[in-house]
Amino acid sequence: MTMTNTAGKIYTGGCLCGRIRYTATGPTDGFPHLCSCEHCKKRSGATAMAWAGFLLINFAWDGPGGEPTWYETYPGKTKRGFCPVCGSQIAGIDIDQPVTEKTIMGILIPSLDEPEQPEFVPIHQGSAARAFSWMPPIPSQLDEPAPAEQPSTV
Repeated sequence: MTMTNTAGKIYTGGCLCGRIRYTATGPTDGFPHLCSCEHCKKRSGATAMAWAGFLLINFAWDGPGGEPTWYETYPGKTKRGFCPVCGSQIAGIDIDQPVTEKTIMGILIPSLDEPEQPEFVPIHQGSAARAFSWMPPIPSQLDEPAPAEQPSTV
């Protein structure tokens, strides 16, 4: 697996209408992936969601709408952010642990202003066994086996 050095790189993104915007400073979490769990498929209306992450301490909501509206997909464990105006899915964060310097803000790769970058090519597909049969899985590029499939988290 080829890793891209993203330390100090600035990333921006947001929703379709522009109300919810964010800025993140690299490095990325190094784990861009697709998720085919039932929650991701139902929430997005798509075959999978494409995720990447940034340290929360390097992430800011900076659009006119502030933070997105949050929905707890797994109450007490994980919440997902969307724009209350245009409905765009934007982010997700695990909330069942205390916030630390290692807390990751997950963002949906298509919400980035420039998603076509090598650091955002998915290297794994979570819940691949739950993917639609007609969707070919992406080959995992992890150096070690993925953790046991669990409910979708960022």
